[in-house]
Amino acid sequence: MDPKVEGIIAKVQEDAAIDYEEAVFLIGLDEASPEATAVRGAANGLSRARHGNAGAIWGQIGIDVYPCEADCQFCSFAKSTTCFTEHVTMPVDEVVRRAKEFTKGGDLFGLYLMTMNSYDEDHYLECVRAVRAVIPDSTLLVSNIGDTDLPYFRKLKEAGLDGAYHVKRIGEGELTNISPERREATIRAAFEAGLRMEDCCEPIGADTPAEAIATRMFEMKARHREMDCYDGCGVMKRTSVPCTRFEGLGNEITNMRLGLLNGVLSFVFADEKRYPWIGFHEANMVSLMSGGCCVTAETGFNPRDTSEDTSAGRGLDVPAVREMFYQAGFRKLVLGDGSTVDLTPEYMALKIAEG
Repeated sequence: MDPKVEGIIAKVQEDAAIDYEEAVFLIGLDEASPEATAVRGAANGLSRARHGNAGAIWGQIGIDVYPCEADCQFCSFAKSTTCFTEHVTMPVDEVVRRAKEFTKGGDLFGLYLMTMNSYDEDHYLECVRAVRAVIPDSTLLVSNIGDTDLPYFRKLKEAGLDGAYHVKRIGEGELTNISPERREATIRAAFEAGLRMEDCCEPIGADTPAEAIATRMFEMKARHREMDCYDGCGVMKRTSVPCTRFEGLGNEITNMRLGLLNGVLSFVFADEKRYPWIGFHEANMVSLMSGGCCVTAETGFNPRDTSEDTSAGRGLDVPAVREMFYQAGFRKLVLGDGSTVDLTPEYMALKIAEG
């Protein structure tokens, strides 16, 4: 075992965070090495200790799709490469039906409603009102929308929105037609509107430099401290979507590497008293055993999928995610209001019987 890695792990186990140089070093480890395995294991212990061996299930509904002018080169909706040729918007009643399906088990932490970069504000506002009216108070309702200004975020909050997911992505303005400054302005607007925030280090491909990944991680930490309103942050792999610039497995990192990155992110936040829920995407058991503690189920349109309904493609449903947590040894599920349910064999049997 590399003594440097042993020293870093010992420091983290004393609730001290790693610095930027240490993060870059760990990101550069061979994902199959004993050192990377030790990092993943230590992160697993850290995260479970901070959250009482509890996990959080998220859901996401993609409510519209069209050839998108943002033209993100890693996205299945990019206008220059997409196989989606029409503008399709999910009706409000269908969004409500899917929201009810997601929350019927009573153990969903939060639900994202995702749109394209440009979207119908009136329709989205109607969706927020309708979904908030039918889902439990214990489930957070969170936006995942294009760049938006303060007045509209205030309308969304009044309609029942709890939080916002918005990210300045790696390669923003180079791999996309969106300026990093515009992304930052949207994050600030959501925060000023009083919304809880979600962040992510993404998209990460095989060619993404360790320095870019570490920089994004420490940006998230700085914002977490400044705003003090972050529920969670995570890491997301860049999926090799057909017909995009990054098609081909050689461009996609493995789950072992994603798990390592999850571990590094956990180490970055090791000194935080308000330790965030650490997420990862896409769902996999390696990352769930590497410091990850929240997983997202998906339905509807998905920027990493060419299926019109990702629940028939890459996306998992809530029962599958619940089973992941159980098989990974988690003993509780936490809800958006902070309450928990015990993830026992009896509870699992009950949920299976309920369908």
